[in-house]
Amino acid sequence: MKKILYSVMAMAALTFSFASLTSCEDVPAPYEMPDITPDEPSSPDVEPAGTGTQADPYNVAAAIKYIDNGGAEDKEVYVKGKVVSVQSGSFDPSYGSLKYYISDDGTAANQFLVFNGYAGPNRTKFSGEDALKPGDEVVICGKLVNYNGTKEFTTGNYVVSINGNGGSGSDQPAAGQPTGDGTQANPFNSVAANKYASSLAAGEESDKDVYIKGKVVSVKEQYGTQFGNATFYISDDGKADNQFYVFRALYLNNEKYTSGATLNVGDEVVVCGKVVNYMGNTPETVQGKAYLVSLKSNGGSGSEGGTTGDASASNGDFENWTNGLPNNWKTASSAGNATLSQSTDAHSGKYSVKVGGSSSANKRLGYKEITLKPGEYTVTFYAKAATSTGASVRPGYVPVKDGANPTGSDYKYGDYVNDITATKWVKVTYTFTIETEGTYSLLVMNAKKPGGDVLIDDYTLTMGSTVIIK
Repeated sequence: MKKILYSVMAMAALTFSFASLTSCEDVPAPYEMPDITPDEPSSPDVEPAGTGTQADPYNVAAAIKYIDNGGAEDKEVYVKGKVVSVQSGSFDPSYGSLKYYISDDGTAANQFLVFNGYAGPNRTKFSGEDALKPGDEVVICGKLVNYNGTKEFTTGNYVVSINGNGGSGSDQPAAGQPTGDGTQANPFNSVAANKYASSLAAGEESDKDVYIKGKVVSVKEQYGTQFGNATFYISDDGKADNQFYVFRALYLNNEKYTSGATLNVGDEVVVCGKVVNYMGNTPETVQGKAYLVSLKSNGGSGSEGGTTGDASASNGDFENWTNGLPNNWKTASSAGNATLSQSTDAHSGKYSVKVGGSSSANKRLGYKEITLKPGEYTVTFYAKAATSTGASVRPGYVPVKDGANPTGSDYKYGDYVNDITATKWVKVTYTFTIETEGTYSLLVMNAKKPGGDVLIDDYTLTMGSTVIIK
């Protein structure tokens, strides 16, 4: 009897449920039910947009399309997107780069990998993994590649702006602007030098010498007589932001260092030479192919770099300097082979020239090649030792024929002036006769015995009562 009762009740319940479902079909739903397909992203497809320039960056969809269409892998482009996530453990304090993902809407749909990205140009470091947060809107500059099936920014890319502000993802200020064209008249600043060198292929040296101006940030290897070069960093303001790496650059006059002022933080320098994109990730000067053009001591004393003076002056008083050299005291031939620098220990005026010495070879201060007519000439100048070693000098001249370098027998000298001390200026006088009109270079030899540095000032050349150099 119980089984029959249970059966009747079950049938009644089933009939009620079916009737209820049937009656609900005629009642409209209070809202539209979403059409969800679990395997598809929840965000709609985004149309590619932008031209890849800084003014009009690609969106992420356009960056992906750029790669799909075979876009150049060696060209820097700009991409705008929102941070999805930062890869855990990707921050290394020694490098300061991050691996992270961006997309057009900040979701994981169609996200794009930013591989080893930096906070700014010239490998400006991020402060840590928390420098970027999900949802941050970034503009990134770099090169796009398809690496083993992964579409990404390749290493060396950098953030141009975060949420509309430059550099806010870093513990350092916003990047500076590149200036200069790399010529002597208009040197690169450190930002432009980094940009130029970074544009080269990995390991490629520039095909020309460029000039770079900046202030010393730090010195890794100081100038010394063992190697004759130095390694240091420079930037526009002497801070580490946007610094450029000067690697084993020679000293003034493109020669190995033997004596003279060394580098200090804050010194203003101009460097000339070839640059390289070392290993594809470090823009720097090429070892042995760059040198110090000028060195102006911190505080503006001009102890090495000097100032640009009157280019029309004969400059026997050594008051006029350009890029670390006394005007007119640089020979086209090998006649003048000494390292020259500016000194504020002067016989008169503000400056004298310090002529670097060597215990292994005579060094010569040489005036630019000039034409001399037959006649008797008189040279006078003042000399003073720059160190306690003392000094010995010898006045002279040499004919320079057809631009060829003189040989040993060509040089003509007066008497040695020995035992010059660092406490007193000594006047030197030398009279000689030119027999044949021609091109000559006037010289002061800094003798290898004792080989110390010597100061020279107030150099004059007269022919009778006619002053030629003063």
